[in-house]
Amino acid sequence: MNTVTCSALMSSAVLAITSLPSQADNHLPAPMQFAPAELMVCEYMDGKGPQDLRRLTAAFSAWVAEYDKDYSYWMVWPEFHEDDSEWDVGLLGAWTTGAGFGAGYDAWASDRGDVGDTFAEVLDCNNTMAAVTPILVPQEAMSWDRGTLWFQRCTRADGVQLGDAVAAHRTASMAMAELGETAASWAFVPVLGAGDPDFDYYHVQSWGSHSAMGAAFDAYFNNGGWMGVTAALGDRMNCATPNLYAWRLMHGGLSQAGN
Repeated sequence: MNTVTCSALMSSAVLAITSLPSQADNHLPAPMQFAPAELMVCEYMDGKGPQDLRRLTAAFSAWVAEYDKDYSYWMVWPEFHEDDSEWDVGLLGAWTTGAGFGAGYDAWASDRGDVGDTFAEVLDCNNTMAAVTPILVPQEAMSWDRGTLWFQRCTRADGVQLGDAVAAHRTASMAMAELGETAASWAFVPVLGAGDPDFDYYHVQSWGSHSAMGAAFDAYFNNGGWMGVTAALGDRMNCATPNLYAWRLMHGGLSQAGN
């Protein structure tokens, strides 16, 4: 799979990455806090399908529970997306720290048991990694176990720093929250395996249900939300139309419980 295919997952929608740290207030901290997240976009191997995926995730969740206690992961399925999003299922995993990521990958390299073989039998995946910082994560997002989310590619205007962009997105999210918006949101900065992307970061936004996302649609288009969002973002960044995905929490480790 190429970078364009991988970015289709990231031009979409997981998550309540409820495992990632959220700020205590609505002001940008200095410095921003980042956590590592891996994104895998996968195609089924010949003859494999959802039943095999259920077998794989059961085995992988058991392995994670024993060997990588900081790790949480979600499965992602494409819903509304661009034509080159040719993959069957995605996996989004997160740790609270880079040290947690390193320890988890060391454990995977040293003792993956039969789970690694099962992965190879069921899925053909492309992996990338992002540094993730929260934009606005409401407390209720911590209890979500499934929902819908989008990823959209964003490019900062000249002279606009990432912190400025995150602050603008947070102001936009707060304007929508005043209209009843319940979404959680993050900025994903590609750091490994993404090639030479032609954008700066992914704006990721998630809802706990399609109904909640539908209510946000009404708030934005029919109740004036677009005015607050437009005023907040201004000309600080240019963001592509997002792709939408369904997601489901498969395993919540210490990172998921930590908030």
